Amino acid sequence: MFTYIKESFEELKSNVTWLDREKASNLMVIVAVFSIVFALATWGVDSYFSDAITGNLFQVSTYQGYLEKGVWGILQLIWYIALTVAILLGLSSFMNKKK
Repeated sequence: MFTYIKESFEELKSNVTWLDREKASNLMVIVAVFSIVFALATWGVDSYFSDAITGNLFQVSTYQGYLEKGVWGILQLIWYIALTVAILLGLSSFMNKKK
């Protein structure tokens, strides 16, 4: 076991080509930004379907609540509208292909 670990470290030192620090930092920032964007999109889809399942998606009081939340509420409302349009367009496209 110790021999395996020792050989692994030796291979990392001698046989692996590492990126320079600047390029690695740039790539790390890109990965972090995409991770945050993907997490926000996942949260948006999750809350959209959560509201749809509980029946809160199409209630007027729900939309008034979003407007009272300020900027984040308005962004969530815009996200819901965009998802609804995307789902409807996807269903429409799917139904047209079936004919």
